Amino acid sequence: MTNISVSVDDELVEWLDQLIKKGYIKNRSEAIRGGIYSFILNKLGFKSKVDLRNYLKTQQKKDFQTGTQAIRSVREEE
Repeated sequence: MTNISVSVDDELVEWLDQLIKKGYIKNRSEAIRGGIYSFILNKLGFKSKVDLRNYLKTQQKKDFQTGTQAIRSVREEE
């Protein structure tokens, strides 16, 4: 697994910590992974991990893009 550094608003962290205390989520990492996963499925319109994996297998590997380039290409596809 890869580590990434993310800046998050204080209020969002407080909400997250409350959900962890109440047992809805195990930890911050699980919440962030789940949020990213849900965002990707929602953005691409998939219903499951299987749909996403099948889609990714059919895609040709693209050259590395910077974050800005990736955002522009996603916007162009929409």
